[in-house]
Amino acid sequence: MVTSNEETTSVVIAQEDREAAETLIKLSQDTRYQPVEEEDAAPSSTLSLQQVSKAPQKSCSCEKCKAKEKQHSKKDDKISMESTKGKTEVDDTDETLMILQEWSHTNPDPVKKLFNGAADVAELFSEPIKKQLTMSDVENGQCRLMLGKQQVQKKMLPLLEHSEIPQGKTEGLDVSVYGPNGEVQTMKFKMWGEDTPVLTSGWKDFVDEYKLEKHRDFLTIWMFRHRVTRGICFAIDSTRFSVTGPLSSRISKSVFPNPN
Repeated sequence: MVTSNEETTSVVIAQEDREAAETLIKLSQDTRYQPVEEEDAAPSSTLSLQQVSKAPQKSCSCEKCKAKEKQHSKKDDKISMESTKGKTEVDDTDETLMILQEWSHTNPDPVKKLFNGAADVAELFSEPIKKQLTMSDVENGQCRLMLGKQQVQKKMLPLLEHSEIPQGKTEGLDVSVYGPNGEVQTMKFKMWGEDTPVLTSGWKDFVDEYKLEKHRDFLTIWMFRHRVTRGICFAIDSTRFSVTGPLSSRISKSVFPNPN
């Protein structure tokens, strides 16, 4: 039989156990919300944000949104066109190289080429200058044919008397220029700046007359003194090739080893 003292002891022990259990529960709750646990939870939160950012966005199908998307598309196309505007791709094909090498090595007789064998026109022809027409040679704002300084000094100036050599800012020398069909036009042979020889004052009419085009047309240019008038003249022959743009450095160096 249990005594009253034993019953009291049993009750006391039961209360202590209950208090101990409550203490453990409290400690467990406090530990669960420590900062360490919050830091451990951070990757889970970050991953959730990443997953949200990677989720595909639904496109709106309303007419207003479609119009806005179309407007942005046109704007992007315009920016793309403006970024490529003015950029001309160089021609670097082996076919162009072979064709122009053959052309550069030929030295046609200008009397037969331009004057139908009328040898009494010229007293003496210079060595020819050869060049590819550039944009600046044919555009309306320039109106001149640029000639290489060293080429002119070496091949053409020896035909001139000292008083005929263009100097700096002078008006230049009146010359007669014979085109591919043998017709003649009056132009000026002068220097731009200090030492850039050009044909001008009539060159634009020459371009229009023969429908010359940048990149595709290649010129062979001679200087000579007219046998009768004793005036200085130029003879220009044009050959057109299927060239798509400015020549690459590789082709230019092979075809025009001394362009200046």
